Amino acid sequence: MAAAVVGLVAGCGESPPERAGTVNENSGDADQQSAEKGEQTEDVELDAVGREVTNEEAEAALPQVSSLPTGWSVDPENSLNDDEDDEGESEATIEPAECKDIMGGLADDEKDEPTGEASRTYSAGMLGPFMGVEISSFADEVPDDSFSKVLDALAACPEFTSTEDGEATTFKTSSLSFPNLGEESAAIRMSATTEEMPVGLDFVFIRAGHNIVTISHATVGAGGGSGDALEKLARATVANLEKG
Repeated sequence: MAAAVVGLVAGCGESPPERAGTVNENSGDADQQSAEKGEQTEDVELDAVGREVTNEEAEAALPQVSSLPTGWSVDPENSLNDDEDDEGESEATIEPAECKDIMGGLADDEKDEPTGEASRTYSAGMLGPFMGVEISSFADEVPDDSFSKVLDALAACPEFTSTEDGEATTFKTSSLSFPNLGEESAAIRMSATTEEMPVGLDFVFIRAGHNIVTISHATVGAGGGSGDALEKLARATVANLEKG
């Protein structure tokens, strides 16, 4: 279900907001608070970040591990982004019923297939935490109506249970503060509880022109929050796209 949310988030705006939209708080609300604190708008070359890129160009824009804080390494399994095994899996059952209808409606609005894409996962240990980055580029500019749909859906269903292959996972969604690094960004925090152990999930989505950049952070058990590492990864990715 978390992967489905990742695949659905996109957005745009006339004037780039200063902060990312999040659950129960849109980017306009965040902008007002930022203005009151005297925070400055991010200086991002949107034309460069938003140009359509090929697979090779997306791969080249993935940050090198040396741009991350000490202790991180590249995960050879690409754990947070590898979806090769998704085909053939059974469809998840969502409860309560109203959340099933909402999530099903979002699935019907999934974006087109990317014309260029690349992804990488980083880890800070055998059991994490893990961070992932995915760049997806499309022939048309990303539409402007999906941010509000996804954030409103998660606000309406802040807690739901997904059961797949007999394993039930309960998701709880909450807000997450993050700067806007594109035409518009969205950030959410999710906790996933299974019979085995809890997992913490932070997602940041950045839209610029033809591109969506998805940054994720996952902790298993009692791991710490994403903190500065998530923002550093996001900024490094956007900077690489700016350079071309």
